[in-house]
Amino acid sequence: MTEMLRIAVAIPTFRRPDRLRDLLAVLPQRFDELEAPADVAVFVIDNDPDRSAESVTAAASAETSAATRIVYSPEPRPGIAAARQHALDVGDGFDLLAFIDDDEVPHPHWLRALVDTWRRTGAVAVAGHVHTEFPPGTDPWVLASGLFARPRRADGEKLPAAGAGNLLLDLRWVRAAGLSFDVSLGLSGGEDTLFTRRIVRAGGAVVACPASVAEDTLEEGRATRRFALARARHHGRTQSVVELRLADGAGARAVSRVRNLAKAGGWVVRGILRHLRGLVSGSLSHRARGAREVQRGLGLVQGALGIGTAEYARERAGRRRFRGVAAAALRRLSPLFRSVDAVRTAEPVVVLTLDDGPDPEWTPRVLDLLADRGASATFFVLLTRTRRHPELLKRIVAEGHEVALHGEDHRRLTSLPAGEAERMLAEGRAELAAQSGARIRWYRPPYGALSVPTWRAVRRAGMVPVLWTTSVLDGRDASHEERLGRALRGTRPGAIVLAHDSRAGVDDGVDDGPIAAFDRAALITDVLDAYAQRGWSTVSLGRALRAGRLRRRMVLVG
Repeated sequence: MTEMLRIAVAIPTFRRPDRLRDLLAVLPQRFDELEAPADVAVFVIDNDPDRSAESVTAAASAETSAATRIVYSPEPRPGIAAARQHALDVGDGFDLLAFIDDDEVPHPHWLRALVDTWRRTGAVAVAGHVHTEFPPGTDPWVLASGLFARPRRADGEKLPAAGAGNLLLDLRWVRAAGLSFDVSLGLSGGEDTLFTRRIVRAGGAVVACPASVAEDTLEEGRATRRFALARARHHGRTQSVVELRLADGAGARAVSRVRNLAKAGGWVVRGILRHLRGLVSGSLSHRARGAREVQRGLGLVQGALGIGTAEYARERAGRRRFRGVAAAALRRLSPLFRSVDAVRTAEPVVVLTLDDGPDPEWTPRVLDLLADRGASATFFVLLTRTRRHPELLKRIVAEGHEVALHGEDHRRLTSLPAGEAERMLAEGRAELAAQSGARIRWYRPPYGALSVPTWRAVRRAGMVPVLWTTSVLDGRDASHEERLGRALRGTRPGAIVLAHDSRAGVDDGVDDGPIAAFDRAALITDVLDAYAQRGWSTVSLGRALRAGRLRRRMVLVG
């Protein structure tokens, strides 16, 4: 009889209680997917001296069956390196250790895929894939930089190193080799790269497992050019620091410094040339990637010379609190540049919004399923569609749903000349009102993109800009389970949910490329049923405001 595996799951965390709560809620489902029963324990490694994860961990432990142990385990030494080493320490006596970060949510079969790959390959470390989702209105420059786009490796591909955001370790091998995370790296990061490089140096294998996916949603404060450039610089610095730590002797370290300074020069020159090419050609991708390459080169210099700031540096508590309070006050008190992202309500309702229609294939089916459930929705329509399908627009209104403007077409509003944007908004609102016979109150910018001038243009046209709280991921390729999971993750009464009853295309002024065909009506059916199981009704934005008020925040992205 095969001995039952003992698996420790470690979650290093620092002041992300809401995201930690979402992660802990979904983990038992991932454990149930294991091919063979296993003894699994979750360790929440809290690196916050204020113990912000303690109450979240206690609540999750109380709500979880006895089969899943959730253990609160604080680490007083500051820094991600200390938290990861703490995980190795508490994993003593376990066979495997799975790392997942506190800002990630694992997709179906996340842990099973890691364990299956470990069994099949005998690798010491199995690296899953981490996919990043961006908040609405993310600066196109950040997307074009490609910084957060991690490549999908081939199944079983041998890697020279790996990050620990989604990583499985064979603890028996690690203990026998006497390996540990280098806590002297403190707040600088790079400890996972150094650790996995040492595995390879000691004769172990690090392999890829693309079937194991953890998804992280980039925080708004990180979806900026400033953060992206700092992260690129950090990547370069980490490369230099890791190579220095692996060098044996003063001579080898000197060679490593010279080599990385030479590499830095190459990165900087190449980045400058690429950025100039982007300026001449008008390519945002070349401009962004060129700037990223320059910063990576500067990071290599910092690492080689032992200078630079820590990636995970923490502000002093007083300064951090002041900045947090000031930012919150600015968002709350400023009368300008705010867009709706939710409804403040005590009612058990969720706002369903549907973009890019009407569509002769999907809109009738969506209307049928809404009618069957007594639900309502807000349809953000394109005039390119309502002109072709006026009968569908009339049906939407006749069946009690709300109509709002998504645009004359689907071009990014911030890409238009100021005069054209103002004309499109004013004339578009008037045309849609005439077509529908309804009052047009709301406008949703394609891709969530708004700048100060376009925000003002929306308001001058008599509309309120509306973004969203969460989406159903139907604008890109994803599995049905991923889409349903996103619709549920972190959703609460008053949330505005973004879905689509069509997909904009060339006839709508854009060409975003195809995605795999899927049943939009079936997806929305399952989303609505999942909300109903939680006791929530699905309503239009106007209907939600009968017992609530708009929640607004500043999101301005050119």
